[in-house]
Amino acid sequence: MVDIKLKRTSYRAIALIFTALLVICSDAASVVSASRIVAPISDHSNAGSIARTKGEARRRRTRNFDVLHYVIKTSFDVANKTVKGAVEVTLKPLYKGFSEFDLDAEGLKIEQVSLLSGMTLRSVSRPGRLHISLDRAYASSETITVSIKYHARPQRGLYFVPTASDNGFKRPAHIWTQGEPEDNHYWFPCYDFPDDKATSEQYITTGGSEIAISNGELVETTINANGTRTFHWRMGQPHSSYLISMIVGDYVKLTDSYKNIPLEYFTYRGTENLARRAFEKTPVIMNWFGGVLNYEFPYDRYAQTIVGNFIFGGMENITATTFADTEILHAEDNPDDSSAVNLVSHELAHSWFGDLVTCKDWSNLWLNEGFATFMEAAFREHQDGRKAYFAELEKDAALYFQSEPSEHHPLVNPNYPLSMDLFDTTTYKKGAYVVHMLRETVGDETFWKALNVYLNEYKYRSVDSRDLQKVFEKVSGQSLEWFFDQWVYKGGYPELTIRSRYDSTTRGLTLNVTQTQKFGHITPAVFRLPIEIEIETSDGVRTESIVINRRTQDFTFRLSGRPQSITFDKGARILKKLQIIRSQRTSEALIVDGADVVDREKDSAASKFN
Repeated sequence: MVDIKLKRTSYRAIALIFTALLVICSDAASVVSASRIVAPISDHSNAGSIARTKGEARRRRTRNFDVLHYVIKTSFDVANKTVKGAVEVTLKPLYKGFSEFDLDAEGLKIEQVSLLSGMTLRSVSRPGRLHISLDRAYASSETITVSIKYHARPQRGLYFVPTASDNGFKRPAHIWTQGEPEDNHYWFPCYDFPDDKATSEQYITTGGSEIAISNGELVETTINANGTRTFHWRMGQPHSSYLISMIVGDYVKLTDSYKNIPLEYFTYRGTENLARRAFEKTPVIMNWFGGVLNYEFPYDRYAQTIVGNFIFGGMENITATTFADTEILHAEDNPDDSSAVNLVSHELAHSWFGDLVTCKDWSNLWLNEGFATFMEAAFREHQDGRKAYFAELEKDAALYFQSEPSEHHPLVNPNYPLSMDLFDTTTYKKGAYVVHMLRETVGDETFWKALNVYLNEYKYRSVDSRDLQKVFEKVSGQSLEWFFDQWVYKGGYPELTIRSRYDSTTRGLTLNVTQTQKFGHITPAVFRLPIEIEIETSDGVRTESIVINRRTQDFTFRLSGRPQSITFDKGARILKKLQIIRSQRTSEALIVDGADVVDREKDSAASKFN
């Protein structure tokens, strides 16, 4: 999901406020699970509560089967906000003697469970689970397809949105789904965790004037005898179940293309110009991502659809991204605002980072969200230069610093209370800055080459952070254990106090660097920080490289004369807070944090010292 627009308010706080409102509004939907909470809190159309359930607290569990394929058939009773479904789950056992298994299912009224042959199977609904007993023990070489018929009034995961008018446009009644992190099992039984990938098909039956938008390719549209229509969608490349989605409503389709890939933008009637303006850079972004990663867009089609009452900016459902209509249709309210471009680029980046290669569990979510947020900044760099890149990264850092200290967990955080707790500024904003630091550590050429190797090696698979580390170490030829240990597996950030003095007799500049961050079992007492310092004298500019690796250190440089300006952390390589204490003897030298300027060697338009 997309960039977080959180300032001093944490996800947990917003979720608690939203929960309270939903208790008051009995006919509201609960939908906190995407990457960016942006829309105003408003009534949704389902009954239910956003209160976190025990099911969300699940860690990666031992899988005893591998799902190969889902076939999902749905139709709707809009007046009663119910879904009627039939799902075929094809799977292979992961051990011999396989005779029973569980699927995730919450609030589903199970009507029948059977084999494709028609043989009825015994099943028991348990909290959050559907337990199925097979007719016999199966070997790991066999394939099993189980058919499940059910109906439900979903409390989460699938939402009915009524007709409404907003700022001059009419929003038609429609239905949308939201699976991340683990909400799809509220509307169809599945293995609802990211460490399993399967292909999928959907047969979605709609009203006669409505269309159904889903994942992959539209195979066929059938007009039924009763006037309804059934849309058959097929996604032929493996993906995690949380990426399965559908949207049903009266939409207008706008078309575009990138090379031989069709692009589709679905919007409300009368809003075509607004939607096209918001989405118009999609081919440009897709082209640049494919080029810089040396890995073309991985799928045969890409759709972007707006929905109402979506409290997230966007969600990267595979080949079929969902957006909040407020983000897209109001994008022109501030023509200078980059949020729409960032939103589109973030969700598109997930096609590589999140959809193609997916985190194995939510504790490694930064591999999805940190990279997608970084790619926002990277596209800004491509489009507008290095200065714009740093501007995005500094916004990320500022939001991270402003967040609650309780959010400053390690990027890999196996001790999270609930999966929703990881959708925060650490995962997104610090995650993006850590990707930037990794880029600076190994160098541009190695960085992009390593990402290409990473995508090729793990495509259609699930990964953890050790997989990323192994690739970067292999490609760079250097050990990155120190980097991943302090930036990925530990939390917090360095806080540095800089004191300087210049001795005119020896012409020596001494910088005293002290790490002042509070430390404990999560935050290191000492960060290892490779830093470049740029020093300007009347004779010119020189750059010194140092490594800060102690709590307090002195660094002395012999100069040709008194320093006129000092840039600490040239190029803003390090996520940090910096306090500069100037003595009277060095007050003539302007000492600045590299995060406040742009590397003059890389951007001729960068700020100059006074």
